[in-house]
Amino acid sequence: MDTRESGSWLAAEVAGGLARQQVLSDFAGVTTTPGVAYLARTGPFAAGVMISASHNPYQDNGIKLIAHTGYKLPDEQEEQLESEIFALLRDGLAPSPAAMLVDDELDHTYIDHLAGTLPGGLGGLRLVVDCANGSASFLAPELFERLGASVHRINCSPDGRNINLNSGSLHLDSLRKVVLAESADAGVAFDGDADRALFVSRSGRIIDGDAVLLLTARHLKDQGLLHGQTVVATVMSNLGLERALTRAGN
Repeated sequence: MDTRESGSWLAAEVAGGLARQQVLSDFAGVTTTPGVAYLARTGPFAAGVMISASHNPYQDNGIKLIAHTGYKLPDEQEEQLESEIFALLRDGLAPSPAAMLVDDELDHTYIDHLAGTLPGGLGGLRLVVDCANGSASFLAPELFERLGASVHRINCSPDGRNINLNSGSLHLDSLRKVVLAESADAGVAFDGDADRALFVSRSGRIIDGDAVLLLTARHLKDQGLLHGQTVVATVMSNLGLERALTRAGN
């Protein structure tokens, strides 16, 4: 779950419903959506459940279902589950929440995986990290410091109601100001469930998603690691990204 005050209640309800159908569940506690996807794909799990309303304010909450593949369930499967939930409600089925104990090893497994993707580490870098008082508030600083970076934390003190509040990837002004004030090498801002990240350069320039794709593609190509010389983007990506990649031979 993320850090919303309603998360624990929803987690207990989900776990209780699963237990009623003899489904066992492990609880990662506050963690990120990509972390749940990784654990669902690599662990002994049939699926993953992330309780989060992403970048929305704390009053909202929801449930993201992730298949064993590590991807969200197809829309038709989610709609089928939703229909069955409404049918249970009409039948007056009473909820049966289950107590949950956090398994810290789940987060450790995910952090170990992330650290392994950067064998060279981040030694010497000075980073400002804005976690939107959300899922990454503890994981991201721990990871970057483990990799050798010096971390200045902002918006990493969740209280159940301040998730995404004038912070994170939707509100980059404060991150930009701190990066410039601290003469940091870069800044990174996550959203509430940390499945989105935007960056600020040393000069204070905002690096959006398309720029991240372009920079990553160029780096991978230089390393001979860009499979098929191909970059997959969403329909929301800018035409400028496609043109820049074409000029680079992608």
